[in-house]
Amino acid sequence: MDAVVNNEGLTEASAARALASACSHVGLGSQSADLLRLGENAIYALPSEGVAVRVARADTEDIKRKVAKELAVSRWLTSQGFPAVRLFDELPQPVQAEGRLVTFWEYVPPSHIEPNLMDLAGLLCDLHALSRPDFPLTVLDPFPVMRRRLTLAQGVERQDVEFLTEACDRSEAAFRSIMAEDAGGLIHGDAHRGNLLARDSQVLLIDYEAVAIGPRAWDLIPTATAVDRFGLPPTDYTAFCRTYGQDVTDWHGYQALRTVRELGMTTWLMQNAHSGPAAAEFALRMDSLRKEDRERRWHAL
Repeated sequence: MDAVVNNEGLTEASAARALASACSHVGLGSQSADLLRLGENAIYALPSEGVAVRVARADTEDIKRKVAKELAVSRWLTSQGFPAVRLFDELPQPVQAEGRLVTFWEYVPPSHIEPNLMDLAGLLCDLHALSRPDFPLTVLDPFPVMRRRLTLAQGVERQDVEFLTEACDRSEAAFRSIMAEDAGGLIHGDAHRGNLLARDSQVLLIDYEAVAIGPRAWDLIPTATAVDRFGLPPTDYTAFCRTYGQDVTDWHGYQALRTVRELGMTTWLMQNAHSGPAAAEFALRMDSLRKEDRERRWHAL
């Protein structure tokens, strides 16, 4: 399938066109596709085909590298016996469609088991104990992605883009200092309960787009931050720490990396903050960041 340059943002309509084109190319029916998530990627379920489809935002060289990494990490984790979601390798990977890259994964149907924070802590502990894979991984660097989002920002106030750009500039020096101290090891990069699935009685860690080499604290900070930002009960966080074996809030670099993660969460939301709940939540987050209010409650969207 020929590559097409696509400068259109990832919307429900554009993702659906890429889905239909890619599925047609590999012989899958997409008429009953269910959109599960729309963010940095669009994720669709095709239950009748036993396939989940991931539509990347574009088909740039950077995204090609990320997709190649996702495929390699999934295959490697499976080879290590780690509980990971499997590729649907009966189909070609990846497929170019409508200027986007599309990949195909096993469909994990809804389960009566709801993965919890102790599952996440246990999986992270096991992941962090693995040796580095035998293929190169990028070193953690969230700033290029955030700056790309800010450069492409549409439908948000210019002063918000300017504030976030300056905030990224301010936080980068502290981040580089931490990385210079200890680059760490293998990390998931986007560790939260939303990236857990239950298959039968087994909990899987999914979504390998952000897998990198970096401080292991990076994977623990989202759960620690959730106490202030998303109302996570402190007792749940205590159980998470007990299962993993560490409380990242005691670490000297916690506040600096928390700031970087919150900027990442906000620039991610900004991509869809044109109207409705996302716009209101983006405004709330911007106000709390401007006021340096670390206890303002945010809402997951």
